[in-house]
Amino acid sequence: MIEAVGPTLPNHIVEWTVLIVTYPFFTGIVAGATVVSALVYLFGLKKLEQMERVGHFLAIALMLVAPLAPMFDLTMPARAFKVPFYPNPSSPIILFFILWTILLIVMFLKSYFLFRRDFVERAKEGGLFGSIANFLTFGAKNINPEEDDKKVKFWATVSIPVAMFFHAYVGFLMSAMHSMPLWGTSILLLVFLISAVVSGIGAVLLLYVIGQRMLGEEVKPEELKVPVLVMSAFAGFDLFVLFIEYVSEWYWNTAEWPLIAMAIKANLLAYLIEVLGLFFVLIGGFSGLRNSVGGITLLSVVSLIAVYAARWTMVIPAQMIDKGHRGIVYPHIKLVGREGISEVIALFFLVFFLFFLFVSIAGYKSAHQHKEVA
Repeated sequence: MIEAVGPTLPNHIVEWTVLIVTYPFFTGIVAGATVVSALVYLFGLKKLEQMERVGHFLAIALMLVAPLAPMFDLTMPARAFKVPFYPNPSSPIILFFILWTILLIVMFLKSYFLFRRDFVERAKEGGLFGSIANFLTFGAKNINPEEDDKKVKFWATVSIPVAMFFHAYVGFLMSAMHSMPLWGTSILLLVFLISAVVSGIGAVLLLYVIGQRMLGEEVKPEELKVPVLVMSAFAGFDLFVLFIEYVSEWYWNTAEWPLIAMAIKANLLAYLIEVLGLFFVLIGGFSGLRNSVGGITLLSVVSLIAVYAARWTMVIPAQMIDKGHRGIVYPHIKLVGREGISEVIALFFLVFFLFFLFVSIAGYKSAHQHKEVA
């Protein structure tokens, strides 16, 4: 369907919809979760170690599931497996594969040293998960905690820039498309990174609170003060950069602005959710909400909803502008089938399945935490 200024026919369709909206949402959480790692391993906030552990489980699950979103978007998904075997240096997809592979290797190396003590202890319990844990020790049963902690810190430090670059690559690709109003700006990359911090910290906070509640453990809001403040500060920074982006779009694309305004109007609900959600996180993080578990949970949920809406406003409106600059084309969102909402729901379920699988194998709490409780 096209809303036209004059007599015209649509000359394109909106190719990227909910799956491509979900992909940068997933990779953004991965990048944002590394900020929690930075707070623990670079800034020495050891009281957030359990929260960082939860974030690491989530980041690995998302890293494994995220590539399925663009793969399902393909007409022939099986062709994605040709990328590593028939690399084309001129194709941007090969750089994506290289970055994804490097980040996955770094995260698995961090996982090995982070969870090795847990695998050794879990292997003694026997059973299915004990056997898996025994295999994951790779025969290294002699543990040196201090040496392992140094290696965890090293790989956690390496993962931070790699994860940020991996996520920013999506914004880089979009900003390289100068023929698309709303995309042809270098600010887009910065918007992706800033909002990633908001959603990443929000997702880790939410899962941490849920995990503690499920185990009957106490959640101390004062211990979560720093990540909540960081999340809120980045929400404010995101609003500022978004303002700069759209002012620059208005300045540089004056001729296309009526079409841009039409695309914004067509997605007004998503824009309102994004802006009001980020503003709520900004204000709420510096108010009394951060002093209660319910308030922190609410801020986390709103941050995820706002950033998912932000991914929508980044991906969809630019594609709606008719290539003949005569109107806008509306996307066709299906409930079931290729590029359908059902596929997105399935990806979310797969993420949570892998998350709980990793928790079952390595344990929600580390081995030394269990000893402290005992």
